[in-house]
Order: sequence, then structure tokens, then C-alpha cells
Amino acid sequence: MSDIRRRLMTRKADIGETRIADIPAQDALREGEVVLSLDRFSVTTNNITYAAYGDALRYWTLFPTGDAAFGMMPVWGFADVTASRAPGVEIGARVFGYFPMADTLVVQAEKIGRGGFADASPWRQTVPDIYNRYVLCAGDRHYSAALENSEALFRPLFITSYTAVDFLRENRFFGARQIVVSSASSKTAYGAAWCLKDDDVRVIALTGARNRAFVESLGIHDAVHGYEAVETLDASLPTLYLDLAGDPELRRRVHARFGPALVYDCLVGSTQSDSFTADDPALTGPRPVFFFAATCLDNHRAQGTLNAFYERFLADQSRFFERVVDPASPWIRIIEHQGLEAAAQVVRRLADGLSDPAEGAIVRIVR
Repeated sequence: MSDIRRRLMTRKADIGETRIADIPAQDALREGEVVLSLDRFSVTTNNITYAAYGDALRYWTLFPTGDAAFGMMPVWGFADVTASRAPGVEIGARVFGYFPMADTLVVQAEKIGRGGFADASPWRQTVPDIYNRYVLCAGDRHYSAALENSEALFRPLFITSYTAVDFLRENRFFGARQIVVSSASSKTAYGAAWCLKDDDVRVIALTGARNRAFVESLGIHDAVHGYEAVETLDASLPTLYLDLAGDPELRRRVHARFGPALVYDCLVGSTQSDSFTADDPALTGPRPVFFFAATCLDNHRAQGTLNAFYERFLADQSRFFERVVDPASPWIRIIEHQGLEAAAQVVRRLADGLSDPAEGAIVRIVR
């Protein structure tokens, strides 16, 4: 049996270019293997970031394609166990986790417990453990079938928002009194801004003209500016740059504007760039430091504080979800797209920066 029967592959040199490939089936499952049949997954700018850093952070290694020019863009979503040779992982179980854009994935299950299991496939051991864990929905007391779309969209993004703000808070914002957030219309960016709403620090949003009205409508920033206004920002306060855009030219402008007032550059994402450029020789001031949420979670696990962290996180995440989908004034409309062909169109629009920030894309697998 194949690990993937039909998949949407991404050209590494052009993230928006994809092609669908069929994979021949293998004869039988090996001991410990589990077939996960995908039902739905989200596609956001976060997935574009995974692809942009596919080589630098080894995301391309997770789901091998056998084609050096094409990789599998990872996504978060829900699947059902349709075959299993792993005791403790039953056929029919619903799981949440990290997948390729595909209809089927075979994993080598290990660390099996009531809450889930991990994929022990050797090619998946190059990234933090959080990316290899599959949550069994039956053992997740926070799981709600009615909220699967919201969960697929925001759970992997809000954990980054939340851990990034936690990291900055633990470091007392590196002395900053204001935080400039790029790509402010992205879900991770406004998740971080929501987390900062009660902190004694100004939050300044940077966004493109097309998305400015949306960012202003959120009502969670102290000020919202277009990218053309970088050179007019108040540079008298110690400032931290929370970079979700990953745009080298924008980064140079921000560094040049704030000069010695820029105390830290926290590189979280790459909605506007397809390369990792933290070592830009033309950059003045502090070097960008890439923030990796999974590393923070692994540190909590090593310190024995992961359960306490998750209790706090899940409570705050529930409040964030409630705000995002508040019927009176929702921040987002969730749109379901049918099939891998539709997924290809979503990826192209995201890669080209043409997606609507007020919409969240969910892809349903058509069988």
C-alpha cells in the first residue's frame, strides 16, 4: 500500500506552481503502520511559510516525493484511520495532525497512548516532535466536531502566535515599548496582537493597502499603517519588530527607520518572501532571530511543564476562537473547497498574495 495515492506536489522554485501526481499502491501494510485517510485540511499563509523555509527548516524532508524539484507542502487537518497494524490505533479513529496535501498517508505509529501517537518514519525525525504527533480526537477533551474547520485553520497558527508572545513576554519584550507587526492581516499576526491586548506595550500594524480596512476592523492595534508609511513611524521609543512578512526589503526599511531604537527582530513567518534571509549583509542593527514555536514546545516537554502550558494555552485559545467566529462580528468567513484541484488554486492565490484575509480556506478531500 502506498503512503500517498494521490497528492498535490509543489515546485520548490515557485511555491505557487503545483501538480497532482498518482502513486501506485504497495501490496500490504507492515507491522506498526497505520493508514490515515484525509478528510479536511486548512491552507493559509502559514503553509506558504513552511514551503518558503522548506530547505532551511527541513519541511521538505517530511513527506518525500522522489523528485528533487517538487516537495510536499505540509498542512494541518483531520483524517480517519482506515487501516491499522498498530495495536491501540483502531480503524475508524479520527485524528488531527500534520499531513501532506494528499488523500492518504501511511505512518509508522509509535508512542501510542490514549491521547494519540507519533510517526516514527525515519525521514520525519529531522523536525521537532510536535510535527510528528497525531491527536486522537476521542481522547481530546477540547475536541468538537462542529469546530473542526476552525481548529484546522487556527490551532497551528494560534500556537505560534501564543508561544511567540510568551517568549517575548518572558524576555520583557527585550526592553521594547512598542511592537511593529508586519503582515498584520495574517492569522498568526492578528493572533499575536490579540494576545498582546493586555500588555503594557504599543502594537503597531503594518499591512498592504488592500488589507488595511480589514486590519483596522479588528480593533486590536494601537495604530494601523500601510507599508509606504514605514519612514513616518515613531522612532523615539524602543521598538521590537515582529516580522510575519519575511520581506528582506521591508526589513531593511524597518531597521533603517528605527536605528538604535530597534532592540530585537523576531522573524516568525514569511508571507511575502520565499527565502530565509536572516543573514542579509545589507542589514543594519540586530540580526533577525527566527522564532520556532515547536522548539518552545519541545523545551516545555523537556522541562516537564508542557501540561501546565497547554492548560493555559487551550483556555486562551478557546477565548480567541470565540472572538474570531463571534456571530455578531466575525473576523473570518470559512470557505470549503472541494478536492486537490481546488487546493492548487488556493495555493496559487496565497503564493501570489491575492487571498482575502477575511476568508479561511478549508480543503475537503473528494473520494
